[in-house]
Amino acid sequence: MEAHAQGVASLATGSPRATVSVALPGVHAQQVPPAPKAPAADGRFRWIAGDVHVHVTPPDAAGHSTYTVASAIERSRGLGLDFVILTPHDADVSLPPSSETGNQPLYGQELVERLARTALQAPPPPLPDGKPGPAPRPILVVPGWEFTRPWPGHLGLSFFKMEDVAKLQGDLKPETVVKGGGLVVVNHPFFRPVKMTGIFEKLMSRGGLDWSGDWRWKPFFGDGKDPLSWNAIEVWHERSVLVQKMHTSQAEQFPDTQMASDAIAAWDRSVREQRRRIVAVGGSDCHGKLPYAMVPMKQVAVGVATFTLEALREGLVAGRVTFGKDGGLAASDFAATSDVAGQRADIGGTLRATSEVRLTWSGRATLVEDGVRVGEFEGGTTRKVTPAGSFHTWRIEKPGDAYSNMIHANL
Repeated sequence: MEAHAQGVASLATGSPRATVSVALPGVHAQQVPPAPKAPAADGRFRWIAGDVHVHVTPPDAAGHSTYTVASAIERSRGLGLDFVILTPHDADVSLPPSSETGNQPLYGQELVERLARTALQAPPPPLPDGKPGPAPRPILVVPGWEFTRPWPGHLGLSFFKMEDVAKLQGDLKPETVVKGGGLVVVNHPFFRPVKMTGIFEKLMSRGGLDWSGDWRWKPFFGDGKDPLSWNAIEVWHERSVLVQKMHTSQAEQFPDTQMASDAIAAWDRSVREQRRRIVAVGGSDCHGKLPYAMVPMKQVAVGVATFTLEALREGLVAGRVTFGKDGGLAASDFAATSDVAGQRADIGGTLRATSEVRLTWSGRATLVEDGVRVGEFEGGTTRKVTPAGSFHTWRIEKPGDAYSNMIHANL
């Protein structure tokens, strides 16, 4: 199919090995917006906000999600999202020929791509006077997949082609996506049945809502050896955040409800123990019906050089990411310099440092160093690197649920 570097809307399923520069497979609406701004002279990026975990039917079974591909795109646009990753469970299913598939067999991911292309290319609704309506809001659309297994758990895969992984066995599927430059997310790692306050359990019961599924990432609970076939963690899972906030004043009485905090702690721990870049993201897990999130949400923000799918992929995999309320954008100005000449890093980056690192941001923020909250500072602070030249990580948390990904020293 025809590919373009930028446009008012984009869609891609291709492996990043085949999606560099203008080789990125994609479709675009007919209207072309102004070219996105290039990075500023200091190397900083523009930030776009979106959702990495949204379900659609088909290819998921009827009723699993109230959203079709077209309605998910329309709703995401209406809510101001810049990008959305569609992650149906059945993206790996080979669909038989039908009028919906164009009378040829298709993987579910290919069907999502086809339906998204149709939705993105549709002309805008006409105005009451019959004249053409305004161009739709720019949005990037990625057909992904929630790889669903009882053990070790669910993984969100994106920026890959199903034909490259569908016939592979087990962990070879996500491993291949990671090696190809895609994103593989441990989804809702701490979401499982837990003891909650009686009021909340009554509300669930009265509404006929069922959260009985054990969706946690089992290796985080000591259940088997983690295959480590992933490069990201969904620490800001909307339903997990909801459960935690419902129990803010009762965290000690109901410790297992602190699902988002537990996920962030697991992220901190994993980076320290594995000494590798692991990206923290946010996703709504939207199905359009209770007990799931009702709408796609700005759960994560990504720093990009251009408004393209390749830039989105690169920013996500590089960890140039914030998460939280409105995508955590308030934490996007976190940066660092070190005592080594010329060494500077933004969120997700790494720099060489011998004995000292200067961290900066705007306003007040809590600094987390090597997984430990060391204090609240205004505008930044300087930290020692001990022992000299050793590995360290820093991230910030700002009031109002805005979190940065990490900056690494000597990764």
